[in-house]
Amino acid sequence: MTHFWKKPGFYVSLIALLCVGFFSFSLYRIGILPVKFMVPIIIIFLILWLIIAILLVRSDGGWGSRIVGGILALGLIVSTVFGSYYLQVTYGALNLMTQGSDKTTKVTSVYVLNNGVITDAQGLQGRRIGKLNNINAEGTQGCLDALAAEGVSVETQDYDSSIQMVNDLKGQAIDGVILDQSYLSTIEDMEGQENIREEIKPVFDYKYTVEKVDSASSVDTATQPFNVLISGIDTYGQIEETSRSDVNMIASVNPKTKEVLLISIPRDFYVETACEPSMGCALGQMDKLTHTGLHGVATTEMTLEKLFGIDINYYVRVNFSSLENIINELGGIDVENVDSFTSLHGNYTFEPGIIHMDGPMALGFVRERYSFTEGDRERGRNQMRVLNAIIDKAMSPAILSNFSGIMNAVGNSFETNMSVKDMTALVNAQLANSGGWSIYNYSVNGTGGTDFAAELGDNAYVMYPDEATINNAKADIDAVRNGEIPPYVNEG
Repeated sequence: MTHFWKKPGFYVSLIALLCVGFFSFSLYRIGILPVKFMVPIIIIFLILWLIIAILLVRSDGGWGSRIVGGILALGLIVSTVFGSYYLQVTYGALNLMTQGSDKTTKVTSVYVLNNGVITDAQGLQGRRIGKLNNINAEGTQGCLDALAAEGVSVETQDYDSSIQMVNDLKGQAIDGVILDQSYLSTIEDMEGQENIREEIKPVFDYKYTVEKVDSASSVDTATQPFNVLISGIDTYGQIEETSRSDVNMIASVNPKTKEVLLISIPRDFYVETACEPSMGCALGQMDKLTHTGLHGVATTEMTLEKLFGIDINYYVRVNFSSLENIINELGGIDVENVDSFTSLHGNYTFEPGIIHMDGPMALGFVRERYSFTEGDRERGRNQMRVLNAIIDKAMSPAILSNFSGIMNAVGNSFETNMSVKDMTALVNAQLANSGGWSIYNYSVNGTGGTDFAAELGDNAYVMYPDEATINNAKADIDAVRNGEIPPYVNEG
């Protein structure tokens, strides 16, 4: 009689058992499936493995039993291997999103005229360089110290206004300026500065990092209402870089009643800046909301908490690259457009109706504001339309055809301070209590004007908040928190 461990079927069944074990471990670790689903799945796989072991090892049924056992073993191994792969991909993507760097990368540079005689850092020797008094003090001093370490000595001239400083550079009253790279986007928004990036060039870069502020206020996402800041920054490339917050939404979520309220806030909203003193923002001063992103997402978060009188539990941060990547991996999205216009970015023409968009086209769609009478307010509505389309596509079976690509794009395209545990708890609760979600939209509003923007050090276009719409948004947030239908949705 042949010992069972000498039979080939023993090793096949052993491989199948190891696959079942690893799949069970992966399923338990990610924590997405409710126990009422996870336990039966594992039990079914174990029963199937036991049948395979009997057919391949203990059975005397001859070749018929071995063939049936082999087919079952192959099916079990393939299904658990693929299942484990998808679980590992998902777990990896979630970790990438939540375990980003605890530091933010910033770059302060010395800029000179693009057509001037200075071509490198050594050419700055003995030159007069403009610097801002009350903006980016850490980066400015670090840049001067780094220049000195290179043996370059310069004279400095102080400015309160970044626009005046840049104009003096153009007029050759000074030879260079020290600016945080992210501030260029704020300057080019100003009249007469639209081509600033073509008119000046950096000849010296000072890169440094600052500690991120942990602003998470964790709750039981399976049972308790919570608020999420969705912040979109106006850059391509690494998500860790700081820049203006051009997309600003608050998502109020009630997992018990399956309600999501999306509140869009215009980028030019004139608000009182709030932050921790260590963030270096214009604390307590009035500025455009978009400028708060220059000091990190926590500054935007704290400013909006003060504006609406709420606690924002988490944030999700994306940039231009994020949007393009995730939409492309989804195979495009279908967006309902209400106005006919041609976008400034990408020169795309949009007609009213349902439009299928790839990543670059969707980016042109959500960035456009100059074509609309309501400008930034209509742009905010278009941003919500795209977000709704992404959610619809992400919840459809179509994502299975490119699951790994989508998960990779998600992991590399988003940054959040929501833990993996909090995210999986929400998914777990959704699977345990199936049913559709109600998604509501509201946009706060205001009137345009010109006022002093602290981060710019000069006057700029701003939008003065309409307090009535702020109060409506507060009422909607309270309603969702209490499990009620928000009363003012789709009025903004």
